[in-house]
Amino acid sequence: MSEPLRVRVKFDEATYLKGAKTAYDVQMKHTGRKYIGWVFIAMAQFGVVGALQAGAYGLLLLSTLLLIYWYLLRWPLRKAALKRVFRHSPYADRELVIEAQEGGLCVDDKCIPWFEFTRVLAAPQGYLLDMNDGFLFIPREAFESAELRSAFVALVRRHVEHFEKIDE
Repeated sequence: MSEPLRVRVKFDEATYLKGAKTAYDVQMKHTGRKYIGWVFIAMAQFGVVGALQAGAYGLLLLSTLLLIYWYLLRWPLRKAALKRVFRHSPYADRELVIEAQEGGLCVDDKCIPWFEFTRVLAAPQGYLLDMNDGFLFIPREAFESAELRSAFVALVRRHVEHFEKIDE
């Protein structure tokens, strides 16, 4: 059995938000949710036009608020909620030691078998390892060398069926 690959990640708020933003962007750009978003925007914009023509100021106000939410408030509101979640995390503001080995990924004292990871996304910011109940984000700068990062990617590709490179 080979030596486990070990990286250290400073799990601070900025790292957590970087991972969450990567996950959010992937959901909105690379899944069917973007089409739902387009329908949402079209309905809200038609609501504005219809409200102006009919003089329905309640509908105009509602449609305008929906558009403001969609274009300006979606990420800031989600970011505020994520900050609250981060503050209650037992891993908040700690340095985590992540070991990748043949049996799975160990984060400090908790090991996660490979089969629990549904997919891995290689983004410019780092690696997003999706699980059914959350995700693990390993920033690129956590790897001490390109060789360590390449060995990690090879190990992950061997064990997780869905590995996808995302260029944003």
